[in-house]
Amino acid sequence: MVRRFTVSLGLTAVLVVGCGGADTSNPAAFCSSYSTSFCNKAKACGAPGVTPSCSTDLQNVIDCPHFACADGRTFDSAAASQCIDAINGVSCTDAANGLGPDSAPAVCARVCK
Repeated sequence: MVRRFTVSLGLTAVLVVGCGGADTSNPAAFCSSYSTSFCNKAKACGAPGVTPSCSTDLQNVIDCPHFACADGRTFDSAAASQCIDAINGVSCTDAANGLGPDSAPAVCARVCK
């Protein structure tokens, strides 16, 4: 289940791109916050296989230090913050059904515009 979450949300972050205080000041910081929020949600929902290194592993898969918006697009910090809040607000039922590019919170598609 975690692998399904990881792949789905990881791909969403690549394609488009809670608690207050998540760093969304730049694309790399957003990517790290996104990974942390995703793994916290998976753990809170009791997804099997969630490891203590979930966030670090996901950050490595997405390559957060080098995460950037595609050429011609600009990063929207406000949308990034709203995306993290939306991930944090996803119900466990919705999370268990998988969150892919067609079902991620709509605001996440506006992180890079």
